[in-house]
Amino acid sequence: MKREIKQRLQWVRLYEETEDAGFVCRRCGISRPTLRKWWRRYKSLGIEGLQSQSRRPHRSPNSKIGKNEEKLILKLRRT
Repeated sequence: MKREIKQRLQWVRLYEETEDAGFVCRRCGISRPTLRKWWRRYKSLGIEGLQSQSRRPHRSPNSKIGKNEEKLILKLRRT
């Protein structure tokens, strides 16, 4: 198990034992939103939820051209 996952598991287990988010955050040097994020992931997915996930967006809202236009541009560039 990776070090970062062990550390996160330690945080959520300490929170399970104490039920005191403030204490856990002060002791571990993390913020409450960070503890809540890992707690939610641990509760829903178990230890697998403690792995880092990609922060890359699934799609870009600023896409200006469609697939057909992109194909046409590439075709024109080749000629």
